[in-house]
Amino acid sequence: MKQVKKDIKKIFWLYSLMFCALIGYLLKFIFLDSPIVIINPYNPRLNSLEKSILRGEIRDNKGVVLARTKMDKDGWMREYPQGRDFAHVVGSVQKGKTGIEAYANFMLLEVNDKMVQRVKEVFTGDKLKGNHVVLTLDANLQRTSRELLKGKKGAILVMEPSTGKILSMVSNPDFNPNELSQNWEQLNKDEENSPLINRATQGLYPPGSIFKVITAASALESEKGLEGFLYNCKGEDIFDGNLIRCYNSKPHGEVDLNKAFYVSCNTAFAKLGTDVGGERLKQTSERLLFNRPLPYELDYNRSQFVLTKHSEDKEIVETAMGQGRTLVSPLHMGMITSAIANGGILMKPYIIDHMETNYGKTKNKKIPEKFAVLFDAGDANRLTNMMVDVVNKGTGTKAQISNISVAGKTGTAQNASGEDHAWFIGFAPSQKPEAVVVVIIENGGSGGSSAGPIARKLLQQVLNN
Repeated sequence: MKQVKKDIKKIFWLYSLMFCALIGYLLKFIFLDSPIVIINPYNPRLNSLEKSILRGEIRDNKGVVLARTKMDKDGWMREYPQGRDFAHVVGSVQKGKTGIEAYANFMLLEVNDKMVQRVKEVFTGDKLKGNHVVLTLDANLQRTSRELLKGKKGAILVMEPSTGKILSMVSNPDFNPNELSQNWEQLNKDEENSPLINRATQGLYPPGSIFKVITAASALESEKGLEGFLYNCKGEDIFDGNLIRCYNSKPHGEVDLNKAFYVSCNTAFAKLGTDVGGERLKQTSERLLFNRPLPYELDYNRSQFVLTKHSEDKEIVETAMGQGRTLVSPLHMGMITSAIANGGILMKPYIIDHMETNYGKTKNKKIPEKFAVLFDAGDANRLTNMMVDVVNKGTGTKAQISNISVAGKTGTAQNASGEDHAWFIGFAPSQKPEAVVVVIIENGGSGGSSAGPIARKLLQQVLNN
């Protein structure tokens, strides 16, 4: 009898555990998974809605139409009036949904004024129309970004650091979203140019000297008093048997942290890296979201950082100056730069500003949201001043704007398969930043010469508007 009671108790607790697990799964699905299922472009319920609802428009921040549904001789079709300008970020509905078309799928098929439209449908026969999605992107700035990338491989990102708004995001090579189906096979096979990849969010590159921002931040945080760092640069030096050279082996003489930064002295930063150590660099990098998810809702690839406290000096010196095995996306560097520009605080980047019903009512207006404190405010200010010196008297002079203080950092990233990649990260005005710019030009050579002038033109356009 006692054994029977024990067996009953076991069965009772087993079923109780199974019931609690089921309840837990249902709660997880309702509160965590359901938003993902709702917006999933493969959700069959959404696909069936498209038969009775016209997909809403996608617009820029001034109302310029980026995507719309119209009738042609073959029936309803999706059209992209700006052509290639927004190819990667807006995406397409051909060959599967991508970009904003995928992420905002539910919003574009949602009908908020259904009753009014139903009454109208009775008299006119018009289909129900989904809500319109209004982005933070600016069509004029996007067009300029694309023109500046013509004939080049690379990406451009422009952000508003105080809010997290993404103002421009361009990747090249690109494609015409109006002709995606016709060109699909050719685009899909083009491995040399990879035109379907959004390099701004999915491209991973060696950072080159823009990583010196992270190394400098790590030094400022160090308990070893590295703000008083001094080093005599002779143009080259040996670290753990590894010869490190400055650009063109140019000697910089005695440099402190600030001068080493604005002249982009490789040997000084190699020494600084060994002083900071692999563990400290790892801690700083991971706080700055390397090897971690980014606060971004569309597709992206995570940046990679591999140092540990057990790393050898050879790998530490290469990493500290931006080489080694570190890989980073333009999107991620935009977030790090935005945090510096915003006093150390990273605002969560966003690209959808709000929805609009067919009768002009605003819905779901995005409120800027603080994501995390990435830098101490004092360190962010120090890094800003160092970046201003880069543009005023260092490697970034081609990013100068008359009567405007620009903060920036150049990068020339070694590339084993060809010419170096050119980077520029920066913001302006330095004391009250309105825009952050990230430029990466594949095989562009010197960051100061190739990427700096592009950044200057984009910053000028934002500030002039």
